[in-house]
Amino acid sequence: MLTLLLALLLAAAAPVRAVETRAGTRAPDLVAAEFYGWYLETLSADQDPLSDRYDTFTRYVARELAARLVERLQGGRLPHSDYFTQSSSYRPAWRRSVRAATMRQRAGAADVVVTLGAAAGEGAGETRDEGGPRQVLALSMVLENGAWKIRQVVAVDASRSSAEQPGI
Repeated sequence: MLTLLLALLLAAAAPVRAVETRAGTRAPDLVAAEFYGWYLETLSADQDPLSDRYDTFTRYVARELAARLVERLQGGRLPHSDYFTQSSSYRPAWRRSVRAATMRQRAGAADVVVTLGAAAGEGAGETRDEGGPRQVLALSMVLENGAWKIRQVVAVDASRSSAEQPGI
């Protein structure tokens, strides 16, 4: 009887431990928003997040993507636009408004939409975002070593229909 009771208690405790482990994992949209806040702040300080802050960079970016970006940098293949902003120019106004929302989450993968900058008429009494248009990005994220990390970034063109948008 004691053995059966002990087995039942252990079986009941197993899912609780799994829930506690999952509860300790921060949501993908929170990680994405934190990354873009840090990333844009690093760019505004005229630093390269990949080479100057690699340890912090790899806390947010999946191993495979980080390796591809380092390889591209070392090979001297400089992109025409920034991979994470999908833009050829940095807009300081983007730092004032970074929003993220998880659109879909399943075992070990998540799709997150990130918006940089406020749309016209949004913000603290502003009638227009003087930093230029906002940037909308679709992120594919992966759960890597217990933390959500960015696997892919694609720009979303708000003027096109969803059927015309690239898939993540």
